[in-house]
Amino acid sequence: MSLLDKHVLLLTSTNLACNPRCLKEVKLLRSQGAKVSVLVFHLHNWSDEIEKKLNSELSDVCFNYLETTKKELQPWLLSSAFEKISRLLLVLFPSSLFLSAMAVSKRSWLILQWTKKNKIAADFIIAHNPSAFYPAYQLARKNNIPFALDIEDYHPGEQSPLVIKKAVSFLMKELMPETAYTSFASPMIKLYSEKLLTGKSYFSIVINNVFSKEEFIPPVTYTNETGKIKLVWFSQYIDYNRGLEKVLPVLDMFSDSASLTLIGNTRNNFFLKELKERKYIHCIASMPQPELNRELSKYDIGLAIEDGTADLNRDICLTNKIWAYFQAGLFIIA
Repeated sequence: MSLLDKHVLLLTSTNLACNPRCLKEVKLLRSQGAKVSVLVFHLHNWSDEIEKKLNSELSDVCFNYLETTKKELQPWLLSSAFEKISRLLLVLFPSSLFLSAMAVSKRSWLILQWTKKNKIAADFIIAHNPSAFYPAYQLARKNNIPFALDIEDYHPGEQSPLVIKKAVSFLMKELMPETAYTSFASPMIKLYSEKLLTGKSYFSIVINNVFSKEEFIPPVTYTNETGKIKLVWFSQYIDYNRGLEKVLPVLDMFSDSASLTLIGNTRNNFFLKELKERKYIHCIASMPQPELNRELSKYDIGLAIEDGTADLNRDICLTNKIWAYFQAGLFIIA
């Protein structure tokens, strides 16, 4: 099917600055001639400035924003109530799609209400993140149009309360066979997701989290003035429970021969306790993904580390870090 002049609606429970995968899809759709609308959220955090730039760069994309905070009190109260009540009722009605969707996140209710109020004549719907799965299904069924799910993580394998794991497992099991296609961010995420289907057929595709080659600078021979090996790590937040605090004591032993650059928004408590006295560490604020990818070429080794907790999703995913380091030509410690 040609996308020329087709209208594609993307639903996500975050914003484009925090969802590089959704952003890449928006750019691809535009390049193929599609009209693109996105439903995203105001997050009121470090990503706001990046999101403003994306709004400017993607001026032909129709952005629709929902509020996540108490700034709009009534929707916040109602969505919070639906979330809590649904998690309680799921014990009695474990096979309810609606209750499962509402139990996953309060943003499910907010997205669903938006789809009911806004009459968008879309030709195709793509849902990113579990909170958007059920609203996409309902809107597609109401308007008799196809929809797709993008499964970036194996959500039943994440560190979430049991009620949420059961709810998202049921959503995936019931909705994946209803899609025009379901995309996955790694072969293993696809494999584990298919175990939920118990033999039901569906169409699937693996789309790895790679980035555009234009975002990377080819590695070149450079003069290392310090003589130190340059290590780098990045994330949205520089904080505990990401593996850093377990690696830093080891790196201390090599502080004379290696430097570490951390890219992200530093939590103050982590900075004071873990980073302030370590002079071989340099912190850089979060930046847009293309700028980050260009920055990576300045380093020798990328750290793709985790905290080692029992999280199945982290064991089977191929993270943005791994792909970005690989495409930037770095050695990888994972």
